[in-house]
Amino acid sequence: MFSKELEEIIDAALADGELSEKERAVILKRALAEGVDADELDIVLNGRLAKMKKQEQSAQHYHPQALSNQKIGDVVKCPSCGAQVIGGSAVCKECGYTFSNVSANSSVERLQRMLYEYSQQQDARTAKHPLVSTFGLDAMSRVSSIKHKMGMIAGFPVPNTRADLLEFLTMTQANANSTGPRGGHNTNYEEDLGYAYWQLYTNCINKAKLSFSKDADFIPFFE
Repeated sequence: MFSKELEEIIDAALADGELSEKERAVILKRALAEGVDADELDIVLNGRLAKMKKQEQSAQHYHPQALSNQKIGDVVKCPSCGAQVIGGSAVCKECGYTFSNVSANSSVERLQRMLYEYSQQQDARTAKHPLVSTFGLDAMSRVSSIKHKMGMIAGFPVPNTRADLLEFLTMTQANANSTGPRGGHNTNYEEDLGYAYWQLYTNCINKAKLSFSKDADFIPFFE
């Protein structure tokens, strides 16, 4: 519907399921420069937010225990101006205060735990099948496994809080490799995973540029 550049900005802003006033302003500025109608843009943004909320509610309905510790929707007070904000927000929408000490379940830990648990499941599957245990996973199974891990990494939600995003950028940058998946029998699986980390790192950079563009701690990542 929109240009590739505008779509990338919208995707980065909506990556955490929220849209701050600053992010909306950045999107609107870009849209107007491209000749996009402001009312049309609002309809699209609100529609995508509503869709994401619906998916979130659906996921919470089917996995209430898994989501019970994420404190979705908690309301807290901004220590700067006293305004009520949603728990886990990166900045106060009223005064722009940055929540640098928000208690959050580390995104790095959650991603590593997900990958570890998946590897454990694969190991358990191997142990249950004598032939697989003896000869190892066949080529198709290995490709399927690596593709699943790539999907878990590339599709992982971008952190929202400042501290969590900084930690996540450091981890993904260390593991990122811009070389795309090769495929075939000579596939370098580490390169494939590195490319998935590169995709996630790029999404994190786009989010940081929207929310923390002037933050000195993020500038080295931008450069």
